[in-house]
Amino acid sequence: MISAVTEDHPRTDPKPEFFWIWRAWHRLAADRPQNPFGMIHPMNGGIIATQPGATPWRIVRSWADHHGLTREEYQLLDLCIVAMDRVAHDHWEHERRKFAL
Repeated sequence: MISAVTEDHPRTDPKPEFFWIWRAWHRLAADRPQNPFGMIHPMNGGIIATQPGATPWRIVRSWADHHGLTREEYQLLDLCIVAMDRVAHDHWEHERRKFAL
């Protein structure tokens, strides 16, 4: 599992046998939606940013099909990507709150 590197959460590298999951998650980043949010005040401007969305299921399925993954490998990949997306979003949310966006 990925996490922000802090005293409470030291860096954890994936085991070599799971590099393929890590690689897929990073490679599919371009297909993750970026959801806009923010505040706009008429006549005063506003602040708009984007927050990362979850990797779409169909993209994960396409990746699995393209790489000839077995049903079990696909299920593991799907579970891991959902968990990694959640951790990435939580990290993003934590960083956002530090800067009050």
